[in-house]
Amino acid sequence: MALGIGLLILSLLVSTRAVLAADAVEVAEVTIAAPDILAVELREPAYRRGSIVALPSPVSAAAGSWIDTPQGYGMVVGPKRDHLRLPDVPPTVRLDRKSADDAAAYGPIGSRRVIDVFRKSVPYDSGFYSAQGSSRTGASFKHYLYLQLDGRLEPGRYSISWPKAMLPATDFTYDPTTTRAIALRATQVGHTAGDVAKTAFMSLWLPGGPEDGAVDFRRYGLDRFSIVDAAGASVFTGTIRLRKGPKDLEPGNGVAEPLNEYTHVRSPRIAVRGIAQADPIRIVAPGHGFQPGDRIALEGLGGDQDAGATFATVADPTPDDFALADVKGPIAGAFDGDGTATLAYSTGRAGTFVFELDYSAFKPAQAGVYRIAVPGLGVSDPIAINPDTWFDLGALSLAGLYNHRSGIALDGRFGYQRPAAFRPGPDLVIHRSRLPLAWSQEFGGPLTSDNGAKAGWITEEPAPESYWGGYMDAGDWDRRIQHVEIASLLLDVFDGMPEPLRARQYQVPQSSALLDDPAYKAAGELPDLINEAIWPMDFFRRLQAPDGSIHGGIESASFPLLGEPSYLEHQAVFAYAPDVVSTFKYAAVAARLARVLKEIGKTELADLYGKSAIAAWQAGEAGFADPDRFYADAIAAGTELGLFDETPWEKLKETLQKNAGEYRATAAASLFRLTGEADYRTIFETAVAGGLSIYAHTADGAWDYLNSPGADAALQDRLRQQFIHEAKMVSAAQDALAYPSMKHPGAPAGWGQGTAPDYNMVQLFMRAYRLQPDDALLRTMEQTSATILGANQVGLSFTTGAGVRQILHPLQEDHRAMGVAAPRGITIYGFGPQSQAAYGWVFGPPWSPLPETGTAEAAEARRVYPPRFSIPYLDFLIEHPGVIMQQEYTVQQPIATTAALWLFLATVESQRAER
Repeated sequence: MALGIGLLILSLLVSTRAVLAADAVEVAEVTIAAPDILAVELREPAYRRGSIVALPSPVSAAAGSWIDTPQGYGMVVGPKRDHLRLPDVPPTVRLDRKSADDAAAYGPIGSRRVIDVFRKSVPYDSGFYSAQGSSRTGASFKHYLYLQLDGRLEPGRYSISWPKAMLPATDFTYDPTTTRAIALRATQVGHTAGDVAKTAFMSLWLPGGPEDGAVDFRRYGLDRFSIVDAAGASVFTGTIRLRKGPKDLEPGNGVAEPLNEYTHVRSPRIAVRGIAQADPIRIVAPGHGFQPGDRIALEGLGGDQDAGATFATVADPTPDDFALADVKGPIAGAFDGDGTATLAYSTGRAGTFVFELDYSAFKPAQAGVYRIAVPGLGVSDPIAINPDTWFDLGALSLAGLYNHRSGIALDGRFGYQRPAAFRPGPDLVIHRSRLPLAWSQEFGGPLTSDNGAKAGWITEEPAPESYWGGYMDAGDWDRRIQHVEIASLLLDVFDGMPEPLRARQYQVPQSSALLDDPAYKAAGELPDLINEAIWPMDFFRRLQAPDGSIHGGIESASFPLLGEPSYLEHQAVFAYAPDVVSTFKYAAVAARLARVLKEIGKTELADLYGKSAIAAWQAGEAGFADPDRFYADAIAAGTELGLFDETPWEKLKETLQKNAGEYRATAAASLFRLTGEADYRTIFETAVAGGLSIYAHTADGAWDYLNSPGADAALQDRLRQQFIHEAKMVSAAQDALAYPSMKHPGAPAGWGQGTAPDYNMVQLFMRAYRLQPDDALLRTMEQTSATILGANQVGLSFTTGAGVRQILHPLQEDHRAMGVAAPRGITIYGFGPQSQAAYGWVFGPPWSPLPETGTAEAAEARRVYPPRFSIPYLDFLIEHPGVIMQQEYTVQQPIATTAALWLFLATVESQRAER
């Protein structure tokens, strides 16, 4: 895949920055934070990567055991126990944090003195190793040192003399026309010239600084910016405007309150010595010094793996204890004899002033590389103007999808190689399970997915050898029915493309080269987007039972063994039993695929999926009409295992029928659009007579009905207006937020609601824009993309393979196990609340990767700083794969959603450019 100018330039930049010496803390970059504040990024040595090695013969030790062999010391992996995962080597050098924080120990910087140091220490690299025979993960840190000077720094050459000579003197030049200003938050990839939203942000949260770290750049008189070309000439000027202040409310931000609560960075952590379970609860903390009405945070009350925090108000204090009022969060029932209390305050998610720099009116006639320049401060990262920006980004996400394909060897076409995984044969048997996916918690059922491999559910019956393919996910190897949403997204994009763009190639393999059905060879060459849409659909087509029903997917018995790659999975692997939800969900997307294939003249292939969709529909109808009969085997298994003792079958059936009814309506609409048959129309219209939500699968049905000839015109018009109204509402809601995104204001902050848009919102915005082109919608989509790609408060691109500073270690288990770089094209979930990412096994005792208690194993040198609950929401991103909520993703979201979003923007901008 050819890289566009933006991705090429920025990929080269990041490749030169990522490599640091293996034995020393080094200066990664010196930037300017404010006219009187220098920012220095220090990085500890990265882990030295281990690898997978083959043993000459199997060993007796169990998978996961650490053993010594002639091939080296490593962990046993693989079903035959004939491979080792050699450990990563942790850094032996850590930053002397105490010295780095000592402002008085710095030498003068020209005529200026360092009068304070504000530090943020967070991981950037991680590794896997053994300690006393147990598997551990750890992290290497990057440290942002903000050096407060006693006055503005004038342009010139300078040197930083470090406390205790802990680093060699660092020479640097400050030139506001070339020095990067760390507070400028802009896309690290770029735009097309015609983009309607070219916006950047200027923001800085100073850890432990005055006003709780909120920096107001107006006090420096910074109110103008310019766009400069490669020669430094100004080609556009604009005004810097305040978007949000630290105390401005953010309704619809997804968290519990419009303002969030945090602890003061430099307030003392007061030791808690006891909890009196009275009414009200009293906290024993001798010498606490709190006053009535003080807001505080209580942390660690439940022991060294209690990583949460509870906020409360101090009431009725004595010198040794105080009562709690207005408590938000749990109070440990059993006090562990430790814990702290810290003064707290409320502020917005950014915790600081966020300024907007709007250069949307800048529409250069020529492609090139530009920067934002703020006089008296500095410049941004390079911003490429390139007509192929959105196509290149869409292609990058398509590469991300390919890099998660299961069942085939990944050939390195996108820079990432991996042997074939989960291909049934002599070395892998997939067993049928009696557990339907719809009975699991994935669809609101009572069971976790691992039950599918447990006694009573798992059978000895092997699944066919055709059960391979599809995509694997991030932190596990599951291939579930939700992955057909990838095909749905890509088909929607393809539907809206003019013919020349449909033929654009992205280096996706032709289906006929990988799939055996004769219809693929008869179809000949297919458009790349159709090939990618077919990949998950053909997998589930092969999971179709003779009666037409669909198995919900294939899963391993548990999460992957850390350090064991997918192609060496040692755990039991099972196929879910068919269920009605999966059957209808497949039927809907198969019908959609059949329609598109028919429209592009691939009749034999269209017939293959059309017949498969109808067979699935018929099986779904039978199951929906008589769930007792459809699920008879699962009911028998559940009865034997006592499942219905706590969850009566009638109650579970009610949930199953409700879910299935929604998917049934969607499938009916898709089949109506494909066939024009009135029975499907009637089923959809009956289902939505009482109202219809236009999100997720229900929106897919509404969209197909809306685009069906012969549908009820009044209902079509109502659906059309609903799509447009909802998208405009979500777009308008972004004006209340510090950083815009495509998050629905009613959606809670959490999994998949951090930065990248979800399936619902991408479909909604694309469809609404197609119905009624509106620059406001386009602006929201482009601003969301910029936020993903670096225009955020941590200055990182959340997509691997794009940007100067990008995520390096997402929760992608294969790259961790193989000891290689993460594959390109992954976009992570991103920001998420501290309270929901309070993992005690990550932020715990000294053996945890980011310890918060104890002093053993250099724990104090491996802590996130400031403490987690002192860091504002939009400054809190922890680059360690153990922080699952932030560093995970799924193939259908955000990889497929960014692919669809960026290819949709490419289509729109291409059409606008032609006009």
